[in-house]
Amino acid sequence: MGTIFRGARWFGVAGSDSILWQLWGVCVLILLIAIQCGAIVKVIRALAGWARDTSNQRSVTARLAGAMFYAASLLSQILCWRLSYQWRSLVKFWASIEWVLSIKYVPQDRNLRGRLIAVSVFLSGFAMVEHLLSILSTTGLDCPFSDILKMYILKSHGFLLMEQDYDNAIAVPVFFISNVATVLWNFQDLLIVLISIGLASRYHRLNMCVATVCTKLKEEKWSKDAEVLQVYMWRKIREAYVKQGILVRKVNDALGSLILFSNFFNFYFICLQLFLGITQGMSGDGFQQIYYLVSLLWVCLRSGCVVLAAADVYEHSRRALPCLYSCNARCFNIEIERLQDQLSKDNVALSGLGFFYLTRTVLLQVASSVVTYVLVLIQYDNSDKS
Repeated sequence: MGTIFRGARWFGVAGSDSILWQLWGVCVLILLIAIQCGAIVKVIRALAGWARDTSNQRSVTARLAGAMFYAASLLSQILCWRLSYQWRSLVKFWASIEWVLSIKYVPQDRNLRGRLIAVSVFLSGFAMVEHLLSILSTTGLDCPFSDILKMYILKSHGFLLMEQDYDNAIAVPVFFISNVATVLWNFQDLLIVLISIGLASRYHRLNMCVATVCTKLKEEKWSKDAEVLQVYMWRKIREAYVKQGILVRKVNDALGSLILFSNFFNFYFICLQLFLGITQGMSGDGFQQIYYLVSLLWVCLRSGCVVLAAADVYEHSRRALPCLYSCNARCFNIEIERLQDQLSKDNVALSGLGFFYLTRTVLLQVASSVVTYVLVLIQYDNSDKS
């Protein structure tokens, strides 16, 4: 994660690094704010009827989509910067409670680093492919090389610039900041997924410890001295679960706002893609149709990864209960009873500032909301045609 945050400095997430990186982050922030203010003004002009052109890339929908995209990127930079600044204290606390896991039967997760790298490569690679397809579908495959920048800016940022306003001095910074905004928009989801995998991994190790201890107790002969040692061992395990719950809540305090806005904007862009697909159909050439399908698939896939990765924290926090319930009655003690009560009643999950908790049911709720939205759009679309 330290490597991830060091790489994030290049696109404005400076954290508590040197003054040069923080100045660079401020420059990126100013550019994002400038474009966002311009996009908001264009939306207001379109809604008030003052705009000269409200067709195609300059319609109210396109202007609002542009404003929402840069709002997502602006909030992503601010919240990721905040998380990066808090990460050092979180890492210290994370390392301190790792000593609590120094129990005999707690295994090491030697594949965690490989999983984090694989997830980072997969999400980053898919994001790059989707963005490249976006540029090619906007400019077209037959666009002259000298006109690529102008064609791309006027089509992708038609909500911001008209043809008579185009200038290379404006187009180059806009092109640069649009790529940075795309990276930031994907980076927030990557952070949530990676941190969730780390938290779920610690729960998985504790659960394996509980399963191993329960198996060992069935094989050992009972004695008064062994019972005392077992109570002490179960107390250590219960304390480890308590510390793990505290860690999840501390991480959630730093990550909650990022989770809230990530899910909100992902839901918005899924609905937007479906809206455009229903109202405009699969218009354009074959390449543009491929991009539309890839873009919709990517937003859905990324949103699903965020929800499922975060939901794993909640699922793993209760996964030790079946082992505890099946524990031999001869070995049952007060600490096992306390641990059962703690795991069954303590709601440990990542949330969006407490508005919702990320469990697997959330994915079904979002899917049902999207389906409802699509059905309403189809109904209105049919009534307009009749």
